[in-house]
Amino acid sequence: MGLLLEFEGKKVFQKAGIPLLPGKVAKNLKEALAAADELGYPVVIKGQILHGGRGKAGLIKVVKDKKELEKVTPKILKGTIKDMKVQNVLIEKAAKIVNELYISSMFDTYSREIIFIMSTEGGVDIEAVAEETPDKVRKERFPIDFAFKSDTAKDLAKSLGFKGDELKQLSDILVKMWEAMHTMDLQLVEINPLAELDGGKIIALDSKVIIDDNAIYRNPLYQEFMNERIPDDPLEDKAASFDVAFVRLDGDIGIIGNGAGLVMGTVDLIAEFGGRPANFLDVGGGASTERVLNALSIVKAVGEEGEPIDVLLVNIFGGITRCDDVAKAVIEVRDKLGLEMPFVVRLVGTKQKEGMAILDKAGMNAFTEMEPAVKRAVEIAKSK
Repeated sequence: MGLLLEFEGKKVFQKAGIPLLPGKVAKNLKEALAAADELGYPVVIKGQILHGGRGKAGLIKVVKDKKELEKVTPKILKGTIKDMKVQNVLIEKAAKIVNELYISSMFDTYSREIIFIMSTEGGVDIEAVAEETPDKVRKERFPIDFAFKSDTAKDLAKSLGFKGDELKQLSDILVKMWEAMHTMDLQLVEINPLAELDGGKIIALDSKVIIDDNAIYRNPLYQEFMNERIPDDPLEDKAASFDVAFVRLDGDIGIIGNGAGLVMGTVDLIAEFGGRPANFLDVGGGASTERVLNALSIVKAVGEEGEPIDVLLVNIFGGITRCDDVAKAVIEVRDKLGLEMPFVVRLVGTKQKEGMAILDKAGMNAFTEMEPAVKRAVEIAKSK
């Protein structure tokens, strides 16, 4: 499951106390009309699909009356992005936006930290902001057991130039995000945009939430999401059958790692260096040839079905997993699948020296540090 649909993420926000616009989910035109009548026009119609780029694909529309809604809603409900189908629509009350922010929190299992990323430039790709105006992006790390309270949150909000009531609202949201990460088994919370409305209220206009799949059994809300989901991406279903955590993204840098936090940290660092991740893929524990084969076959399919993958980044922290086994498996599977794109492999941990020697002999880009590996992958992708 992992990544939630927008309306599912907003149910998590609602439970956490993060402010939202009034909204209702509709499965058909009749339900959409009833929702809009209840909310009052104008409304925003948002196709619910596990893929980015909804606005560019015409799956988010503002309508001012019933006639427009009747025209637009059926088209959105039939919408697709790269063979993924819209599951339903979220109808929300439209609002006048004064300012848009970007804010996210992510759990890094490798460092045992929660990372906050914030920017005053919301509503656009954060990787583009980080590349073009890095001074507008603030990134802070906190140990998982840090006492993150109002004072710390206010310091972060002040660093973005907020004061007065807006500072209090933003700091309250930061605290609620921190608490939700701990109490609701979240791996990622991203709000883009976090909007300041006419009148000064700050609310989450969008949601991107990744949950810990291992926690679904103890959370009735997540079980409800699973039961109501329409089968969507065949590639995600295939990954699930391999016991691999996978989410399709929009870029050209394929990613394989072990540990959700490490993979999310890799995705984040790629974006920070101006690259575009093609997927999230956590291969889990162990590095048998079969597991690597399954993982690489998934990433290969991502490139075949959508934008070609220009480079594949493998990021492995070897604890129980031995680095020499990873190196041998990667080379064997690369040759078996006939993968011709460049590989960048970062290995650290048990049998690291032996693993690096195997990769060097095979002519692969081999690193022990994460940042140089990610930078190299981004450089290769940009040179294509």
